[in-house]
Amino acid sequence: MGTLDRNQSAFTDQSKGFASEGDTYADAEGLAWMLADLPTSTDAVALDVATGTGEFARALAPHVASVTGLDATDAMLETGRAFIGQHGIENILFQKGIVESMPFESESFDLVATRYAFHHFAEPRIVLSEMARVCKKGGHVILVDIVVPEAETAAEYDYYEWLRDRSHTRCLGFEEVCSLFRLFGLDVVSARTRDIEEAALEWMDFSLTRAEDREEILLALAEELRGGAKTGLAPYERGSVLYFRQRDASVVGRRLR
Repeated sequence: MGTLDRNQSAFTDQSKGFASEGDTYADAEGLAWMLADLPTSTDAVALDVATGTGEFARALAPHVASVTGLDATDAMLETGRAFIGQHGIENILFQKGIVESMPFESESFDLVATRYAFHHFAEPRIVLSEMARVCKKGGHVILVDIVVPEAETAAEYDYYEWLRDRSHTRCLGFEEVCSLFRLFGLDVVSARTRDIEEAALEWMDFSLTRAEDREEILLALAEELRGGAKTGLAPYERGSVLYFRQRDASVVGRRLR
């Protein structure tokens, strides 16, 4: 099964768990953090790449003229359309498409965004090059995603992320993301990280992690807590609940050429 097939299968299953309010992957504070350094205007035309159910598209919608949400999974798009219908949002259009070869002319959008998607892509360079291509000169690209917390445990971190969700490919490093922006003619105007607390069981519940994989992850986390091999997740306990910290990055670039 290829990467696209794995992603479509995983997100078809996961779409059933999205909250009816449409805020499964981000609360208002988190979305505000993502939008803080992104230049917007009421006449801007935006694209949300790998939109899923359109959470970031809906956050962008009040600040721009229109948003197109592009995704390859029908179930996610159907859920997104239901959300905007329920809330009377009229300036979002959902479209099915492949992010590695977007069905848009060059320089079609003032803003091009993606959120929590790059660690699912087999060829992140191709996707970012496409995002830069469809962005107008002088326009902006924003990439929000989890990044590797520590370079020395990157392989372990990716392994346990993959074990939790087989649609995971690889997390980029923060500096790697910034370097890729520059490679594709995007001048980095903002680059930030933040650490988010995750409850390990909830993290696995949402991605429908298989029982045997959950057991392996929990055993590895317990071993690390006892001073054993590092997982890259740096687990800790508060009371009876097992947590770890996930590092988010937000990088905004302006297309120069």
